Amino acid sequence: MDLEILRIFIKVAELASFTRASEQLGIPKSRVSLAVKGLEEDVGSRLFLRTTRSVRLTPDGEQFLGRARR
Repeated sequence: MDLEILRIFIKVAELASFTRASEQLGIPKSRVSLAVKGLEEDVGSRLFLRTTRSVRLTPDGEQFLGRARR
């Protein structure tokens, strides 16, 4: 698994925002969105619940975050 994608996932999870994660990582928001979408496809599960006002980890996302940090 690509370490850059894991770094993006962790930053989105920590900040609960794709926009703020892209700003802090210095990469386009579209790159953040595509990285998370690809990761979700790779693991076969939704990792975030997204609305127009919030981004939250799903239970699977919580478990994956623990493994990603290690």
